Amino acid sequence: MEYLRLIYTDYLFSPDPAVYRAHVQLFHFFPVVCILQSMITTPMGKTSVKSCLNLPGKLSWILMELISPISFFLTFYLNSKDPIATLSALPTSHKILSVLYLIHYVNRALVSPLRAPAYAPAHIIVLTVATYFNYINGYSLSSFFILQQGNVSEVSSWWKLRFSIGVVMWAIGFWGNIWHEDVLYEIRRRAKREHLETAKAKKEEGLGEGIERVIVPDRLVVRAENTGHVYEIPEGGLWSYCWHPHYFMEWVEWTGFLIAAGGLECAPAVNFLVNEIASMTPRAFQGVEFYKRKFGRRLPERKAVVPFLL
Repeated sequence: MEYLRLIYTDYLFSPDPAVYRAHVQLFHFFPVVCILQSMITTPMGKTSVKSCLNLPGKLSWILMELISPISFFLTFYLNSKDPIATLSALPTSHKILSVLYLIHYVNRALVSPLRAPAYAPAHIIVLTVATYFNYINGYSLSSFFILQQGNVSEVSSWWKLRFSIGVVMWAIGFWGNIWHEDVLYEIRRRAKREHLETAKAKKEEGLGEGIERVIVPDRLVVRAENTGHVYEIPEGGLWSYCWHPHYFMEWVEWTGFLIAAGGLECAPAVNFLVNEIASMTPRAFQGVEFYKRKFGRRLPERKAVVPFLL
């Protein structure tokens, strides 16, 4: 037990500057995983594949996303005789950022998957890599807050402006991510309400191979002949300009968090944003290919993830 305690407090959740720097540097190598990800189809979500190593989508998502806030707060808890006092001693800005962080992960790990009609299975490799990613994310950010106690100047006009801009950006990105995700959820809810999996359909020129058009008024709804899965082109908001606006808005959210946390001074926030972009961009392009396979030549022209740019 003593050995396990030392692992927890002296390495996994240690706020020691040397251990913290080692974890931050390790986080720099995650884009390598993203390069590999761009070479293969990520086995989760729209691009999920059949495998004996698949796990239930919602369960695996909840488990891997909960790791980040657990890691964040365990770092506080295991390194303080009075965790509440440790949190209370944080500068006001770090208290606010801790709350924003918690809000994000309550939504991401619990509210969002429980609201979603369904999640596709995820491969166990995805769960493993994401778990480690979220552990480093939570630990390194928590350690940054602990190590920076008392070193944050909150009195200058520049600090107040930067922090305010960052928090507003975070709020816009957080709301935008939820709103655009709900467009996808509504497509699935509507398919269930209207019984589109069993509705009349017909073959139509220009659609993807093995795809038929479901006969519904005023909408292009298609169905895979072999699985019966129903697909519809998302509309509204930034969906009119790109295929993954929920990704883009999450990047806006974490860019705001980075600005509020001190910009480049907050290495964990920099690492997290860079790795998010690096990991989600290949998935966005894979998602575009997914839509092309379903809608063929009927697919509208949109950017993959950043409106007007990418």
